[in-house]
Amino acid sequence: MAPMASSTPVNRVEPTIVPPTNRLLPGANPAPSKAKPPVILASRNEPIGLKASDFLPPAKNNNQPALNDDDALSQIRKGHDTMCVVLTSRQKNLDTVRAVWSSGDIKTSLDSAVTINDLSIIVDILNILNLKPSLWKLDLCTSILPQIEKLLQSKYESYVQTGCTSLKLILQRFLPLIADNLTAAPSVGVDITREERHQKCKACYKQLRNLRNVVKSKAGLVGRHGSAFRELQLLMATLD
Repeated sequence: MAPMASSTPVNRVEPTIVPPTNRLLPGANPAPSKAKPPVILASRNEPIGLKASDFLPPAKNNNQPALNDDDALSQIRKGHDTMCVVLTSRQKNLDTVRAVWSSGDIKTSLDSAVTINDLSIIVDILNILNLKPSLWKLDLCTSILPQIEKLLQSKYESYVQTGCTSLKLILQRFLPLIADNLTAAPSVGVDITREERHQKCKACYKQLRNLRNVVKSKAGLVGRHGSAFRELQLLMATLD
């Protein structure tokens, strides 16, 4: 009887698992980073990555000793006097406008605000007028439309919002009146009131035509600003 052949033991080799890497495949493009908004909005739902160090004075060296209490308070107070001057001046201007407003002459109070040449005062007044559309008159439109053009081009979101709201009210309440007056047949005889109204409508129409270019240039924006400008663009379509 032939002897049985002995079997050779077989060693099992476990597969080697290679952990995934973050290396890009050849020809692959890296994921684009989230672009920062060109304008910082007044209200945000998420942080935008502001650095606290950007708002602190630059350090002269890394071994600078810690500030004591007096030095820390001095740093905090920097700019305080300037801000007090700004706020005091603004309050004085608002008191001047309010004194005229209290007399019932809204047009003159608005003209005085325009003369001050401070858009923050204009915004304060418009925020009141926007809440009370019945206060709007054709006289106000001739004074405020050039200021609205400045607000729409401002870098401050709140100024743009106020300007859009005011322009929308003007278009809804006065554009039909302006169009009717400009297309109406000439009156027979002398009608001073009608002639004055015609001149105001003519001035408003010219200002609205200028504003249309600003609105058109911003209608392509995304978000609520773009929606507001596109709505204004639709309302201004009848200016053609």
